[in-house]
Amino acid sequence: MEVGEDAIASVKTDNSERADLLMDRFRLSVIAISEAEAEKLGMEISKPVAMCIADLAFKFTELLAKDVELFAQHAGRKSVNMEDVILSAHRNEHLHGLLKSFFP
Repeated sequence: MEVGEDAIASVKTDNSERADLLMDRFRLSVIAISEAEAEKLGMEISKPVAMCIADLAFKFTELLAKDVELFAQHAGRKSVNMEDVILSAHRNEHLHGLLKSFFP
């Protein structure tokens, strides 16, 4: 491996480790929120169900991020703005209405 290839491999490893860390933190946060909401309702949530909710939330977030990115690209921009987020919620009428009320 050449010096340039080593640097590229190192950056890819760093990015992969960072992505894994973010995914773990996201999942832990979703699990904590799920458990807190269940507790508010006087219920318990099993670990497998909490993990399933966390995985679904992560997959939804990945899809949302891709949609938002595509809306920005379609508009000829390199960065995402609130309009892209509102447009991405078009499949969920309730969420779309909430976003529009917060960000007219």
